Amino acid sequence: MPRKKPGVRARGLGAELAAMREAAGLTVTAVAAKLDWSKSTLSRLENGLRNIVPEEVSALLALYGVTGTERDRLIGMSRSLDEPGWWAVGLPGLPSESATLASYESEASRLVSWEPMLVPGLLQTLEYSRSFMLADGIEPDQIELRLTARLRRQQVLRRAGVEYVGLIGEAALRAHVGGAEVMHEQLCHLGDVAKLKSVSVRVVPTRACAHPGMVGGFQLVEFPSARPVVHVELARTAVFLDETPMTGPYREALERIDLVALNARESQHLIADIVRELR
Repeated sequence: MPRKKPGVRARGLGAELAAMREAAGLTVTAVAAKLDWSKSTLSRLENGLRNIVPEEVSALLALYGVTGTERDRLIGMSRSLDEPGWWAVGLPGLPSESATLASYESEASRLVSWEPMLVPGLLQTLEYSRSFMLADGIEPDQIELRLTARLRRQQVLRRAGVEYVGLIGEAALRAHVGGAEVMHEQLCHLGDVAKLKSVSVRVVPTRACAHPGMVGGFQLVEFPSARPVVHVELARTAVFLDETPMTGPYREALERIDLVALNARESQHLIADIVRELR
C-alpha cells in the first residue's frame, strides 16, 4: 500500500528525530550505514518529506539510546500520522487549500494573522463570513460548506497549547461588510473572543507609519518542532510557504507590524469607539 503524503506531524516528528541524532553525536551517513538505509531515505524522514512507520522510529531510537516514556511518545506520534482530521473525512468537497490550512492550524502552537482590509477568518462571525463570500462571488451552494469548515477551524482558539494573535487594520473594522448590523455583531464578537486567555486582538490604526504589511494579509503558523508555514490567500486559491528564505520576510514584516499596532487594551478601546459610531 502506498504511503500517504506526509503532513505537518511528519515534519515535527522528523525534526525531533534529527535533534536526537545530533545529540547522540551521529551523522546522517553513520546512521544510514548502521541501519542499511540510504542517506536520502533518512534525510527525507528527518525533513518530513516521507511518513515514517513505528518500526523505523523504534530502530532509530534504539540507535540513539532513547528509552522509556520518550520512546513511547515518539512511537505514538508515528502511529498517529495517518489519523485523518475532520477536514479529511467530515466535509467532502472542501477546497484543498482550506483543508490544508485546517490541518496546519490543528497542529500549531502559535498562529499570527495579519489582515489590513478584512477581519481574519478565525475571528469572523458567520454572518460576516457569509456576507463577504457573497460579495466575493462564491457560489451560494458552496457557502454553507465553507461556513461549516470555518466554524470548525475556529475551535482551535479554544484548544489548549495554542496562542493566537490577530492583527487587524483599522480599515477592516470600518468597512461595512454586510451592513451596519452585521458589522456591529462582528465588532462585539472581537471584544468577546479577545477575552480568551490565549487570544490577542490588536489593531493597526490608519495613522500608523508605513510598514511591509501594507502589501497584503497573511497568516504565520508555528509548530512545536517543525518549520513554520506562511499561508497567503489569493483569489480563489492560496499558497503555503515553508522554506526559510520565503517565510523570513513575512516574519520580519510581523515584527514591523507589531511595532505600529496598538496594544490589546488600546485596540479594545478603538473597537468600542467604532461600535458606538455604528449605533
